[in-house]
Amino acid sequence: GGGEETVDNLNNVPRTRQPTLSPSMTPTLAPTVTGYRLTTGLSMMKLLSPSIALPNNPEALKGAKTRSGSTPQMLAAEFILYDDAQNVSVRDPTFLERYALAVFYYANGGCSGDWITGTNWMDPVNATNHCGVTGGDGRWHGVFCNLQGRVTEVKMNGNYVTWKLPREFAAFTELSTLEVSDNRMVGELPSEAISMPKLFTLLLNNNDFEGDFPFDVVKQGAASLDTLWIQENSKLSGRVPTSFCSLGSITLDCANFEPQPVYVSPDSTETTFVADCKAEPEGISPREYTCNTELGVPVEKPVDAPLPAPRVCGTPAVGT
Repeated sequence: GGGEETVDNLNNVPRTRQPTLSPSMTPTLAPTVTGYRLTTGLSMMKLLSPSIALPNNPEALKGAKTRSGSTPQMLAAEFILYDDAQNVSVRDPTFLERYALAVFYYANGGCSGDWITGTNWMDPVNATNHCGVTGGDGRWHGVFCNLQGRVTEVKMNGNYVTWKLPREFAAFTELSTLEVSDNRMVGELPSEAISMPKLFTLLLNNNDFEGDFPFDVVKQGAASLDTLWIQENSKLSGRVPTSFCSLGSITLDCANFEPQPVYVSPDSTETTFVADCKAEPEGISPREYTCNTELGVPVEKPVDAPLPAPRVCGTPAVGT
């Protein structure tokens, strides 16, 4: 009867071919992993760098090294994400440290050939591990690391480093020593680049830094800071808080800072700042508090320095 007719009608309906499992199994993991590394890596870089210095799409980084309008951050990001022989995982804490070093290379005179010594930095064909391998082979000049491969020291003093201190240095969360004294660096100091939690020694003397030194932010972030040399920066100023009484060594230009860190009397070796520190309830004062009155001597490049090969080194984004 009616039931048979219904069944017959249903049997006449064209059936949809059952999908096989093979289409969902064919994609390999490689494109997914690569895509994740590119998008996640760029997102991490954008959080560290000025947002206008990087594009939103990793594809836009391709060819940055051949375009004159590229920023140092774009060049560094292209190198890390596409060209770097080390191919560091975004899950590795050294990923952003290597990016920060690459920005430093492009923005601060390494790429342009200004550095007096740049051994092993940024080989475009076979880039070495910036920490080097056992025995130190391949280590980038001025970069020192712990056994976990984290950057603990950057010592680039007297190396004709130019331009501003990169804010990307905030990536160096294990950094204990930053020495960029006796160079040609300029501009205001980004507080995030000099207030890392393990920073112990900060030498910025004999450059052309300017603006207010961020004492409070530095002390809050770098609670273990012991040595601060910021003298011979004629445009740098600020007010030294008593929270800096606990430092071991401070050197700055007398005339540029308040309260005026002058000596208590003509025949005294104690500055007014040290006297103020001793008057605090803790009674702690720096072991050395030097009031500098000398002008810095700008570092010069060797006259016989070789000319670098023509290459795109990046133009800082406006406002950075």
